[in-house]
Order: sequence, then structure tokens, then C-alpha cells
Amino acid sequence: MSERPGESSTDASGSRRPAGGARGSRSQTLERALDALGILADGKPRASGELAAELGLHRSIVYRFLRTLEDYHFVSRAQDGRYILGLGIAALAESGLSGSELRVEDILDELANATQATAILCVAQKDHAVVLFSARPSSQTAAVSIRRSTRFPLSSGAPGMAILALDPLSEDDSDEVKLARKIGYVHTKGGPFPGFDAVARPVRMGDSQGGSLAVVYPTSEHRSREVAQPLQHAALRIERPAEVWSS
Repeated sequence: MSERPGESSTDASGSRRPAGGARGSRSQTLERALDALGILADGKPRASGELAAELGLHRSIVYRFLRTLEDYHFVSRAQDGRYILGLGIAALAESGLSGSELRVEDILDELANATQATAILCVAQKDHAVVLFSARPSSQTAAVSIRRSTRFPLSSGAPGMAILALDPLSEDDSDEVKLARKIGYVHTKGGPFPGFDAVARPVRMGDSQGGSLAVVYPTSEHRSREVAQPLQHAALRIERPAEVWSS
């Protein structure tokens, strides 16, 4: 299937591949540095040698790009010398969603309280979905706590499948992804959070970046239809803040 400008596809290994040329035209060094950031996103500090082993690279190569990332505050060294993500990453993420009309945290708080479920906004990072924002209902102490930067494979549950629904049609699409394109949301049980249902809707933000908005609640509660409408309204607030925020 041919690609349309600005869209992504998958390569021979099944990984999502952004449009814009063959993989050979990309910077291998930059790709490896980004892979290192993805590994550090789990919150576990690592020495340069540990990162080199996980990346399958020589330690000297990893050490060089870690020093560069450190200069930009994308990584930092803990007191024991191991590397962790730096605050420069948070600053970049914040600037990406800094529009005065796009009050994502307020939207998620309202969605969590309206549905009495945990609300999350996820974005794609290579083949994973990453939680960018998370909110729990103020009056529901039993709600699941999902921390920011939690990551899971795109195919493992509703939040990731909703992101995949933004991609071009593919013969490899799962039934859930196809249904998400048809009805606007996807519902999964037990994935990516065991014991919990997730209902997610694809969102396309004003800058054309894609993600998903989801609510997560105990599987025993059986209320996917109840959360669909508030989820839809919250997603529209993110996609068209100037039109929907005051409604």
C-alpha cells in the first residue's frame, strides 16, 4: 500500500516507520541515542556500560552520545555516576503542549471525575505507547494509579490500539484497531493493565501530532458505554480547544 505524505507505515520487522524516506536515510547515531532515552524512561538508573550492553553497542560509542545528551540536560548523572533522564526532557514535553487553550491536565481531571475512572493521555514512542498525563478521580480512592512515563507496547491494550487507528489502513490491523476507526474508540479488558478495562479514543492535536485519550477502571464494573460520551467530549476539547472548551 502506498503512503500518503506525513503518514507512517511499518517496516519489514513490524515496527512503525514514519514517512519520509527509507530507514537508510536516517541518522543511526541519533536513533541509538533515542533508543537509550527510551530505555532510561523506565526510571531505572544505568551506567554507560549497562546501557551499552542493552543497546548492543561499544561502551565508548554510548559514552559519547550520553555526554552530548547530558549537555542538553536530556540525561543526568545520579550521585553514584549512573545515568537517568534529565529535566530537559520534561521541558521539551511541556513546551510541546504549552498552548494557553490546551489545558490538558484540567481536561483529564474533569474526565476522571466525570467517569470515576483514571484518565490518561498517551503518545507513541516508536513501538510503545507512553503515558504523558494521568489523573485520578478525586472521590474514588480505589482508582488505579498510573504514573507518567509508563510505557507499554502499542498492541497490548486500548490506549495503544487507539494510536494505531490513526495510522493508514493496513492488512495487518487488528480487529480492535479496525473497530476504533469505525466507531471512534476501542475497549479492551486486562490490557495493558491486568484486572482493569481500558476505553480509549484516538486524538489528533492541533499540531497534527497523534495520541490517545483513555479511561481505566476495574474490569468488574462493566461500564464502557457510560464512559464513551465523556471520553468523546474530552477528546474534542484536546483536538479543538478554542471551539469546545467553553461548552
